[in-house]
Amino acid sequence: MKTLATALTFTLAALSAGAYAASPNIEPNNVPFQGVYGTPYEGPTRAQVRAELAAAKAADKAAGRDSSVEPNNVPFQGVYGTPHTGKTRAEVKAELAAAKAADKAAGRDSSVEPNNVPFQGVYPGSK
Repeated sequence: MKTLATALTFTLAALSAGAYAASPNIEPNNVPFQGVYGTPYEGPTRAQVRAELAAAKAADKAAGRDSSVEPNNVPFQGVYGTPHTGKTRAEVKAELAAAKAADKAAGRDSSVEPNNVPFQGVYPGSK
């Protein structure tokens, strides 16, 4: 059993080494990114970015704007721009209770699908 396990281990090691050697995913030129077309990126330093941010915040403060809030800070206008109805939770609950009472008085059960017809087959009229 030990011989079989050893042979299996060596076989797997040889196969995995061969698979790794033939892999096209290995980069032969392992050099860090040098920029686009060999020109290095000369972007702003961290200090320059912080200075630009501080200047922009100062300009916003001088103009009377608060940069810590959403610029389009408009209250919710309803779905698709329709105005909010203004009903309270209690009013909506009362409407629901009235609708359920009307359904019960009419002999309807509002807890089921109104078109509760069993499946009639693929085509209407076929049995």
